[in-house]
Amino acid sequence: MNRYEQRKAATHQRLIAAARELIGAQGYENVDILDITERANLSKATFYQHFPNKEACVRALILQGFEALTQQIFDSERTTPNRWEWARDSFYKLFAWADENRRFVLIMVGGHASSELNSFGRAYMAQISQRIISERMPWFRELYAPELAAQFITGATIQMLGWWLEAETPYSANDMALLLTELFKRAFGMKSDGAEAGMEASLS
Repeated sequence: MNRYEQRKAATHQRLIAAARELIGAQGYENVDILDITERANLSKATFYQHFPNKEACVRALILQGFEALTQQIFDSERTTPNRWEWARDSFYKLFAWADENRRFVLIMVGGHASSELNSFGRAYMAQISQRIISERMPWFRELYAPELAAQFITGATIQMLGWWLEAETPYSANDMALLLTELFKRAFGMKSDGAEAGMEASLS
């Protein structure tokens, strides 16, 4: 990048960092664009050069977190013994990340979720689920259309995330990972005769 592009990228990141600090401390509804620009020591005009509204800024913030989490999940595939263990570890990483970023995740999956960010979160998670099924689970593609399975997995996972973050439950992130892995294993692995045996053979 040239110097102009470097300055532009740095300013973009300053706005995202300011939004992260403020929303993490005060909540999404209690922070406006002026708060963000004052924290970043920038003008509102500068903000609008980078984002059309507050939701777009928060979307960029959440996308950074999603991308880092996704990279961790794909990196961990090399160190897990089979696909179901990888699924459990992936769900654990997701719930642990959601717990650490509770305010931001609830913007998407909570009872007062932003419709724009809710749609974004669902679409992103469905895209990653479909990618995992298409690229890493050839046996699965023979039983279920990846795009349909991805929508099912995404819907159930988001519902469980919202419930877990909003309700007082005795379940840890690891408990939720074990539960979801078992639920999906039963939902997908035992629907067709012989499917479970074929899956277990391909997972080991």
